[in-house]
Amino acid sequence: MVAMASSGTLSGERLMRDVRMIAQWERLSGSPEERQAFAYIERELRAAKVRTRMLEHPALISLPRRASFRLVPSGEDLPCITHSFAVAARDLEAPLVYVRDGADPAKIDLAGRIAVTDGLAMPGRVAQLQHAHAAGAVFLNRDPLVHEMIVSTVWGSPTPDRTAQLPTIPVVSMAGPPARRLREVLDHGGSVGRISTEVETSWRTLPLLVADLPGEREDTYVLLAGHVDSWYVGAMDNGGANAAMMEIARLLVRSKRYRGLRLAFWSGHSHGRYAGSTWYADTHWDDLDRYCAAHLYIDSIGGRGATLLTSGYCMPETKAVGEAAIKRIAGQKYEGTRVGRSGDQSFLGIGIPSLFMTLSEHPKDGPDASRDFAITGTDTGGLGWWWHTPEDTPDKLDPVILSRDTGIYFEAIRTLCTEPVLPLDYTATTAALIVQLRDLETRLGDRFDLSSCLEEARGLERATKAIRAKVRKIGVGRWRHVEQVNTALMRLSRTLIPVLYTRAGRFDQDPATSIPLLPPLAEAERLAGAAAGASEAHSATVALTRGRNRLVQALRKAREIAEEAAE
Repeated sequence: MVAMASSGTLSGERLMRDVRMIAQWERLSGSPEERQAFAYIERELRAAKVRTRMLEHPALISLPRRASFRLVPSGEDLPCITHSFAVAARDLEAPLVYVRDGADPAKIDLAGRIAVTDGLAMPGRVAQLQHAHAAGAVFLNRDPLVHEMIVSTVWGSPTPDRTAQLPTIPVVSMAGPPARRLREVLDHGGSVGRISTEVETSWRTLPLLVADLPGEREDTYVLLAGHVDSWYVGAMDNGGANAAMMEIARLLVRSKRYRGLRLAFWSGHSHGRYAGSTWYADTHWDDLDRYCAAHLYIDSIGGRGATLLTSGYCMPETKAVGEAAIKRIAGQKYEGTRVGRSGDQSFLGIGIPSLFMTLSEHPKDGPDASRDFAITGTDTGGLGWWWHTPEDTPDKLDPVILSRDTGIYFEAIRTLCTEPVLPLDYTATTAALIVQLRDLETRLGDRFDLSSCLEEARGLERATKAIRAKVRKIGVGRWRHVEQVNTALMRLSRTLIPVLYTRAGRFDQDPATSIPLLPPLAEAERLAGAAAGASEAHSATVALTRGRNRLVQALRKAREIAEEAAE
């Protein structure tokens, strides 16, 4: 058991009971079994005196059904699976081309051929192969079991223009002996393969559960969110996180809270590319914009052997909260990884500060490490070889590690909900921004002028330092000053996060591909690599000029907000 300050004791036994209850159902998005899991969670929250609301919404959901792969003309069948949003195909027969690690598909003749490549069926890689005119794709996983995946880059349910961006080729994956066999065949060249896939893609009605613990002083809230839908019974992904959310609610309901906690349980994560959280962001945009102070996402925690706590998602302004929680509960040093484009990060456009996504990972050389996927993009063993496979069962969770991870989330949430002044450090944000701008300035040399960006960033840094100094002087009970600072901090987040983490802006969603540092200046690398006077250099300069305008305007507005708050 983990003692949680004055809020009571976190129960590992209760956590595992909830995991086993949720993991009795295979929770495909929109299925009756998923509904049963949602109903169980809602009953438990209501028993803890937590107010709940069950919502419903439409979403485009894609369920892979079956797939086959045959070598031609030998007739040798290699077991495989297909993926969510892959195209259904019947007896697609074409030559096989091995696209090895690091190879650029655009430089390989893939037209009318089936591309075979190593690793997970990641949406960005599928898009590359499709753009290179591959007729189909085969992914060879390195782990012993093949991993279920979703191969669309379209974030959430598609708009009419995004429908055209859904995958248009069949995709399959294999692992273990079948993958080794296909590598052997490809090493000899001249092979032909035949793919058949069945994928059921349709609009479905999904559940979405919201639970609220209101604040006692402010009507703002911290959002703690995770998905309920799963591949197979999904004990770790995401039963452990669902259990943690319920346990945190049970503990925090007994505590005094300056601001509230809202829990949101999504469907459509695994089979709809974050359809639930995206629908919520779209339809509750105004409420989130006005009242949501921070977002913590929770996914795949508590895994057996997941001892590393160094790399979970954060922003510079939220890092200190995560760092303190991890140090207090686990005694580890938290480095953090920049928030990326995965894990229901559907609220970046609104401008909501984010902390965590997954939390604990395996050491790279650990006995249960995945050879396919380090979830944060760092050099670790990821979430375990069983992630997104039938082996994600309750025995893959360690009650001690699950309790530890839950305790870390609780500490971070308790800090965010109970400290009168929001613990968001925008001095750290501006310091990181200045470093990024200086690096880019060095890279570009005299080819593009970033001095206006740096000038505004330095002015913002001075203003945020003045806010920090003001906060130190705020006495107990001076609620008007506290509310003024909190309002300014939330306005800063709404101004800075959309420009620092998105290309699409406040009212749309970027695709599920990597977002570069300083998205408005994303064409800097293209300009730096282009010959002076070349057409590519001119077009990159046009894009950079517009991006600079966007960044300068946002930094100036943020500086004015901070200066006003510091007075």
